[in-house]
Amino acid sequence: NLIVVTVLLLSGCAMKFPVPDETNQTILIIPVETRQTLGHFVFTLDLSIKGSSGNEGIKHTVEPNPKMLFSYNTKLKPGKYKIAKMVMQAKPGFKLGGGAKKRPEKMKDKVEFELQKGKITIIDKMILFQQPQSKLGKPPQRGQNQQKKTDVEKHLEKIKRKKERKADQEAMKKQRVRQVQLVNLDESFKAKILEELKEVENIDQWKME
Repeated sequence: NLIVVTVLLLSGCAMKFPVPDETNQTILIIPVETRQTLGHFVFTLDLSIKGSSGNEGIKHTVEPNPKMLFSYNTKLKPGKYKIAKMVMQAKPGFKLGGGAKKRPEKMKDKVEFELQKGKITIIDKMILFQQPQSKLGKPPQRGQNQQKKTDVEKHLEKIKRKKERKADQEAMKKQRVRQVQLVNLDESFKAKILEELKEVENIDQWKME
């Protein structure tokens, strides 16, 4: 299967789509919202996109990014498709819950769409990335009253922070926040995407919805 890595749309950055040709016949837009409350995300999301009429399937990778409104793909031929599977993939050096490197995500709803030649298609679902809320502030930086503390005080502070982190992790688990969800695309978020698309340099070469 062809592997296609997502291209991110960053606010304020000039963007240009490929020119419509035999290689780039369609543009698939996958809406993405990222709600980041902690540090960086330690995973990406692999989408398995299958053709319903025997078209070749692809793997499309989406990375959480608060500045990204959507991910797009230009390598699919015109036809009917569906998102068959979503799999969380841990980044190098990290693991998911339970020590796993990858984890399939449940899909309650079918995600089916049709791509047309020379046209931009926005699917009616959105990938929502989110993190739980932490009650801990940032640990003191080196130099912030650290030199005035004795070795014993520094050691006790380290033990205290460790206990606080453990308690905070347990509290965040109880929030039961799903890190990845596939939700319905609302009209207000779609309107934001359409506004961003207007800023694409060669958008007039493609048909919009």
